[in-house]
Amino acid sequence: MRYCRGCGFPVPYGRFLQWTSDGTILGKDKGRTRLVYLEVDEMRHLYAGVSSWIGVPIDRIIYRAEKEVGRRFIETLLPAIISRMPRGHFRPEWGVKATAGYVLNYMSGLGMGHAEVFDYQSGRSSRVRIVNPHVMALIAGDAAGVFGNLERVPVEARWERIKTEEYYLYIEKEEGAQATPAIERLGLEEKGYLPGKVEFDACKCGVPLDVTRNIYLDLEKGILVNRVTGLREVALPVPSFDAVFREFTREFGADLPATMEDLEQEYARENSAVRYLAGTRGPESMMTILSDFPWRGIGNPVAAGPVQGGLQVVIENPFHAGVVAGRVAGLYEAWTGTQVGVSWQEDAPGRLRVTLTQ
Repeated sequence: MRYCRGCGFPVPYGRFLQWTSDGTILGKDKGRTRLVYLEVDEMRHLYAGVSSWIGVPIDRIIYRAEKEVGRRFIETLLPAIISRMPRGHFRPEWGVKATAGYVLNYMSGLGMGHAEVFDYQSGRSSRVRIVNPHVMALIAGDAAGVFGNLERVPVEARWERIKTEEYYLYIEKEEGAQATPAIERLGLEEKGYLPGKVEFDACKCGVPLDVTRNIYLDLEKGILVNRVTGLREVALPVPSFDAVFREFTREFGADLPATMEDLEQEYARENSAVRYLAGTRGPESMMTILSDFPWRGIGNPVAAGPVQGGLQVVIENPFHAGVVAGRVAGLYEAWTGTQVGVSWQEDAPGRLRVTLTQ
């Protein structure tokens, strides 16, 4: 792995990811997959909150939703001639194992943990050691999707904890399952975004200095650490977040989205460092609080101003409207030390208006 002499980040980071002027981060893969930087504790808080709300474990639901994302993601990451090649003589076992290793290493660079393929039996099973997973159910879904796609057979995965942050992941062919054809590339298509005017000072490798100043990547451990807060982060594909969110809504009903928004607001309020920011309590300072949204890929804050009884904020290209609204409210609460009500609406596709009231 080559590292940039200017900023210390791996050189492939700038080659694989693009920070845009519209507040999004896009992969340079065929699907132009959008990514967002989130705190690992933040994701775990959301999932634990949903589990507590419904009163049952949700790991298998997360796994099931992510499995299809992993299967489709590999179609965008690998050249079509490789990903669509049939199993057998033209796709030897060592090739499948090497390709899976490449994808798992890519995931390490996003802060999802470190994975190592231990045992592998072509067309039958695999055992993978996972260290420091951001969310184990997501890793299992991704890995099952990758192996299922490469092997052209339906697979299932299960995992067991070995140590606090170490697991064995077992991927096995479903009993009685037959080989499946290569899937079509769908679901991760490039979306249109509202144009923006975000500008980044970037290193010569292409990575914004806002990222290199705030994020430290330990590739061997597969983790990203925020240099300022000391908290662990992950660069999560937005289709992954969306798939799990949709599955939750399908399973638990229309009240689930509001619950997720409340959980995000709670997390931002209790864990944000913005309370230590100096400055006046006005709209200009509110924009400063949201200034990390573009380099995180959360969205592009374009306006903040007073309204009757409160404050209104406009975010363009939010990675998820409801969760971003909850985040804005929680950051405001952490900053002011007061709790607020929050409502939001999408004026147009890609334009989120968040209203905070006392």
